[in-house]
Amino acid sequence: MIYSCIVELIKDWLIPLGAIGVAIWIPEKIRWEQQYSSLLDEYRGFDYAIAYQGVVQFFCNDCGQDMSRIKTEYKRRFINEIENKSGNINKENCLHFQRRLLAQFFWQLNECSKHHYIGKKRIMRDFTNAEAKLLKILIYMDEAIETDPLLFKNISSSALVKKPEHIKGQNKGLSQLYHLLKNSKKYLSSK
Repeated sequence: MIYSCIVELIKDWLIPLGAIGVAIWIPEKIRWEQQYSSLLDEYRGFDYAIAYQGVVQFFCNDCGQDMSRIKTEYKRRFINEIENKSGNINKENCLHFQRRLLAQFFWQLNECSKHHYIGKKRIMRDFTNAEAKLLKILIYMDEAIETDPLLFKNISSSALVKKPEHIKGQNKGLSQLYHLLKNSKKYLSSK
């Protein structure tokens, strides 16, 4: 009697609920895998290589590898490349657009790291602490924007449209990803 009730319960409720769970889980897993795969493909692209190189060259050449100089040097570059330009801006060589491209990528990567379908371990496996160093530069550049009235007014949408106070902004996501990657491996390996 009890055995037949248990069998009926499984047949009537648990199997359909399990099927619904699997029917929800598989498309979500596929969606997150596709999003992550697209991010990786974009990061391997030419635009990202130029942006990566541009930000690193800015830090090495303009700032002399000194984090404290990022604010003044970024403002100087912004004024030279955008404020003083009349007409078309060369987006490929413009530090502002390079910073935005990389910051947006890493913000999306951080969102993937927080989701259980991708996770922190996978991000740490696929990225090294070299990206953490780049993130640190991007964080300082974003802080320069937030603290300088000229840059904030011209770059930040927050100056035009006030965000809800519970939203801390993109820099929080970059900081989370930086702390994840700063202790990761130095080089990619096949393992």
